[in-house]
Amino acid sequence: RLEQCGPCGAAGCLWVRLDACTDLTAMGGASSCCSCEDDNGTSSPGGTQPRRQRRRRQPGEFTVVVDRRSGEGLGIDALQDGDSLLIRSVAAGRLVDKWNSSLADNSLEIVRPGMRVVEVNGRFNNTVQLIAACREQEVLHITVVPQGAGI
Repeated sequence: RLEQCGPCGAAGCLWVRLDACTDLTAMGGASSCCSCEDDNGTSSPGGTQPRRQRRRRQPGEFTVVVDRRSGEGLGIDALQDGDSLLIRSVAAGRLVDKWNSSLADNSLEIVRPGMRVVEVNGRFNNTVQLIAACREQEVLHITVVPQGAGI
């Protein structure tokens, strides 16, 4: 579901509930969620196959692995912010909360508000693609960067 930003109310500031249905075209994205739209357009040495850019790792980043094949939602609210998703909240009992519960209380890999999703299953630098990847009903590898980690 796409809504006007509640906290700031700015026109064009949109936040997304990742476990609800979102119209990607309403966010300026293509009508397709195909990961090939994420290619950087450069060619391989043979000039025939597109080559993907590699994202530079950030200090403290970690990867959350969750299985959405059952259709269960991630349970995070996130704000599109530049080329990442700023996590606003984690819903109790959903997949990300279950990930958090599986870790020690002092773990640095607990997903918290203020952290950023920067990559999902190899997609990055495009919030529409991040959101589309989060909606896929497969095993998700979600790369999260802690608050204040140089983004």
